[in-house]
Amino acid sequence: MKNVFLKLFWLDAILELLSPILFSNFPEIRYATKPLLMILLMGHIAQENPKPALFITAIFALLGDVFLMLPGDSPLFFQLGLGAFLIMQVSYIRLFAKQASEEAWIPAYVRSPLAGVLIYVFSFLAFLNPYLAGGMKIPVTLYAFALGSMLYFAIRLKNQTIVLGAFFFVVSDSVLAFGKFYYSFPGISTVVMSTYIVAQLLLISALCKLQLKK
Repeated sequence: MKNVFLKLFWLDAILELLSPILFSNFPEIRYATKPLLMILLMGHIAQENPKPALFITAIFALLGDVFLMLPGDSPLFFQLGLGAFLIMQVSYIRLFAKQASEEAWIPAYVRSPLAGVLIYVFSFLAFLNPYLAGGMKIPVTLYAFALGSMLYFAIRLKNQTIVLGAFFFVVSDSVLAFGKFYYSFPGISTVVMSTYIVAQLLLISALCKLQLKK
């Protein structure tokens, strides 16, 4: 039974990414495959890590997935999804910061990416700002800074897997925002979901291993 949840996760991830091709006549299949991704990772967390913080983080990721996949163009669903993911990002930041604080020494070079992260966040917000409705400016700005903070604290942690996970998360959410507010290009859903799947898998797997060492 070891790693059974991860094996099922990969199977579900393949079905999720190939659903536009395999189930083109049944798009409703994504109402099962998409939320099942985080449910399976929650099973992996429960199996590997008895500490509740990471499991709670995954719950808010699941809520964000569900709200963002609800049909219709209601801004309420997007705002609820954004709010759930914001809580998830803050939770990741707390986990990274706590893990980093337990390191005996953090070299100066890991602090230098802060400028790069801030430049990216400000530049992307400046690009999106003309296309954001009034009610979305503050929520999107808050989320962008939370996302950037998550990447920065991941870098401070000096764990390559977590840094890669955070990077893929930034890519996924940036492409999602680009498509939502500016231009949705063909295949954008595949880009968003593939990078999101890899990001969550890397972050959760690495955090499970790190916390098991404590």
